[in-house]
Amino acid sequence: MNLKSICLAVVLALPAGIAAAAPVPAQARTELEAARAWYWQHPYQPEAINRLALQLVKAGDAGAAIVLLERAARIAPDREDIRANLQRLRAGSRRVADVGLLEAEPVAGRQEASAEVSEPALPAPWPLPAASP
Repeated sequence: MNLKSICLAVVLALPAGIAAAAPVPAQARTELEAARAWYWQHPYQPEAINRLALQLVKAGDAGAAIVLLERAARIAPDREDIRANLQRLRAGSRRVADVGLLEAEPVAGRQEASAEVSEPALPAPWPLPAASP
C-alpha cells in the first residue's frame, strides 16, 4: 500500500469510527425526523423551531440548534424557554429544557392570533436561492 491509499483509508474510516463511538438510538432518529417534519410544516412556529433545536442538541449538533433558537427568539421574543435554551447553548451547556412543548398552543389557534396583529417581517425559515439573471 502506498501513502495515498493509507490516507484515503483513514479518511474513509474516520467518520465510521466516530459514528460507531456515538451511535444515535433509533428512537432519537425517529424523534429528530418527526421534529424536522413538524418544522417544515410550520417554519414560523416557535414550538416547532424549539422542538427541532432540542432534537439537534440530543443528536450532537449544537451549532444548528443555536441558529434555530436565535431565529425562534426573533419570532417570539416573549418565550423565556427559548431564550433560556439559547443562553445555555451559547454558554457551552448541552442541557436544554422542553417545557414549552408541553404548553404549546394548537396550530389553528396560533395562526388565528397571528393573523390579527401586523408585525415586522420575520426571518426566512431557510436561505432563498439567488435569483437568476
